[in-house]
Order: sequence, then C-alpha cells, then structure tokens
Amino acid sequence: MKKKEYCSLGIMSGTSLDGFDFSLIKTDGKFSIQTLVDEYYEFNSNLKKSIRKLIKQIENFDIQLIKDSDELAYLNLKYSELVLKLIKDFRLKNKLQMKNLDVIGIHGNTIIHQPEKGISIQLGIPSFLSKSLNTLIVAEFRENDIKLKGQGAPLVPIFHQSQFSEKNKNIMVVNIGGIINFTLLKGKTKLFASDIGPGNKLIDEFCIKKFNKDFDDKGNFSKNGRLLEDLLKIWLKKPFLRYPFPISFDNSFFKLDEFLKKNLNKFDALRTLTYFTAYQLLNLKLRINVKIDKWIFSGGGVKNKTLMSDIKQLLSGDVVETTLNYKLNPFFIESKAFGYIAVRTLKKLPSSFPSTTGCLRSSISGNIYIPN
Repeated sequence: MKKKEYCSLGIMSGTSLDGFDFSLIKTDGKFSIQTLVDEYYEFNSNLKKSIRKLIKQIENFDIQLIKDSDELAYLNLKYSELVLKLIKDFRLKNKLQMKNLDVIGIHGNTIIHQPEKGISIQLGIPSFLSKSLNTLIVAEFRENDIKLKGQGAPLVPIFHQSQFSEKNKNIMVVNIGGIINFTLLKGKTKLFASDIGPGNKLIDEFCIKKFNKDFDDKGNFSKNGRLLEDLLKIWLKKPFLRYPFPISFDNSFFKLDEFLKKNLNKFDALRTLTYFTAYQLLNLKLRINVKIDKWIFSGGGVKNKTLMSDIKQLLSGDVVETTLNYKLNPFFIESKAFGYIAVRTLKKLPSSFPSTTGCLRSSISGNIYIPN
C-alpha cells in the first residue's frame, strides 16, 4: 500500500562543483512539502580537480571513449564513495535512522549533457549506494525524458509549480546555477520552462583563471570593474540568446573567449561578464512577451550582490524576490526538488512534460534502485 507522505532525502551537486546540498523533506509528492533539515557539504578538492579535468577532456575526445574510460569509472566510484560518507555523516549529525528514511533522490554531477545525441551522464553509482545503505535510491532522472526526445532538463519545474504558483498570476521562477533556467508558472496549472544560458559557470571559470578563486564572493571582484561596452555588444549578438525554447545546455557549450584577451583589465572583464549574465533575464522577459507578476530567484547566483543588483536594475518596475520570501532557502531548492521528484517517481507521477523539456509526452523521471 502506498504511503500518503514519504520521508525523502534529496541530494544535489551542481555544475559549479562547489559542494553538495542535502535536503531532508516530508512530502506527498504533490503539494505538501515540509523541510526537516538542509545541510551543505564542501566538495573534495582533489575530486573536484579530477572532474574538471575530465570535463575538459570531453571537449577534445570522442564521447564514447570517455564513457568507456577507466578514468570515468574511477571518478564514478570515488564520487559514490564520497556521497556514501556524506550520507552517513548527515545521518549521524541529524540522528536519522535509515529505517525512517523512505527514499534518497540523487541527481549526480553532470559531466556530459548532449540530449541531441541521446547522451547525458551524471556521476554516481545508484546500485552501489542502494546496496551500501539498504535504502531505495532514485537516480538517472534525465534518462526517460531523453528517450522521449526531450532535453532532459530542466527537471525542477514541477517542484516550482507546487510551491510558487498562484491563481491568475504569471510567476517567473529563475534558478541561477552554473546554467540559468526558468519556469514560467501561468496560474496553478500551466508551466513552461527552459535553460537560457550561462549563470555562474563562466563567472566561476573566469575567477579561477584570473583571480585564482573558485567564485566571485558576493560580487566583490566585479563591483570594482567598469562595463566594457564593445565587449558587451559582441556577447549581445550570441546566437544562443535567440535559440527556441525549450532547450538545455551542456557546460562545455559556453566559452569565455573574448573575456580572456590579454589587453583587458580583469576587473572590467568580470564586470562586463556579470552584467551580461544579468542581461539574459531582460532578454528572457522580452522574448516571453507575457506580463510577469513576480520574479522569484534561487541558486548560488543569489549570493552575488553585483549580479542581483544588475538584475533588479534591468527588470526595473517588476517585483523581484528570492525563495526566502516563501521561507525556502534559495540555495537548497534543487536538493528539495530531487527529494520531491523521487517521491513522485515512487508514486508513478510524471515530473517531465512537453512544455518543460520538449519531450514527446509526460513521463516519470528517474529509475528506482532496490537494495539486494
């Protein structure tokens, strides 16, 4: 007999490789969601370097060679062992007995995402985790959608709808992770979603190359630069700004290119890159051509004060909030979402839709791994 509510642990590690977000929730997989605990764990620095190295290699080698490589197999195991350790740490810290946990939804770290080729690979060995923890695991969330000719992402719009939709209002929910994606909620029942372009991905990459830092902490580097109009004009002509929705992007799609020219002041280049990142939201507003009643932001980009200031300026006159206005931590939305989607998978409820990924029909997201 199916339970009404499930205790679910959602785990997310994004494209920025900054760390793992853990969210323990109780949910019915529909509209009832109660957050029990949110925890953040930093990434192992050596593993982070190895993953970045592999992602870089993917740009230069045949994907099939990478898929079959010993290096990927090794990283898969090391990543899974780290997740296993963190789950055990989480369980001890929060006095969580595994018998009280119904399911774990783990997205895994994306290293290849090319849905047009039918490929999307995330690190993590769900069978290993299920057996080691003696717990149901839901993983490989993108697989079914891609089989149905969808983009495989974004997958969290159904969670956005459950938490942020309002009757007779158009709500735009935006996640600024490595990639920016949005969910347009039209009333309580209609949703439309897509990726739009680089979020923290290029900003972080620039900071690593030019400042020897993993990210622009609170936007403190970019706020000291000035806008380079000529450089901005080049990027405002990028074709991806006009790609039809829905679409999803692989990390390797975006290159810093012109931002790395030696004659550029690094503060000015980063300031311009940050402004361009914000501009994508104005571009989205113009393309959607729907009156937006409210913008709600989440993701790591919310920490960048320069970026958020630019967004508010560009969306001047619009209501701009974060998920904190709904008592939801903006840095744990996706981890909650995958805990929530895992429960929908157990209940055989769809989480992927033609209006969010371009798939042929609605489908259940994720494969269920039962401990042997």
